[in-house]
Amino acid sequence: MDRYALNALIPIIGMFFVGLIGFSFTRMGRAIANRIEGRLDVATEARLAALEAANEELHRALLEAHERLDFAERTLSRQLPSERVITPL
Repeated sequence: MDRYALNALIPIIGMFFVGLIGFSFTRMGRAIANRIEGRLDVATEARLAALEAANEELHRALLEAHERLDFAERTLSRQLPSERVITPL
């Protein structure tokens, strides 16, 4: 590589890093840094907690429906063949 080309790259690289440091102080720069570190803002944490609560509620409702279905299946399987209701097609 030409010696003068390398001398021209030094200020360009310097400006790039200065711009990168300046960008890190902007709102978007902080958001990207928080995302990389795994931190969430307050609104996102509240939304995530609400979604987790809704997920737990749906899980409980599904388990309850499953228990009811099991109960209905056990009840129907205990009936004698003569007691079973035959529905016309």
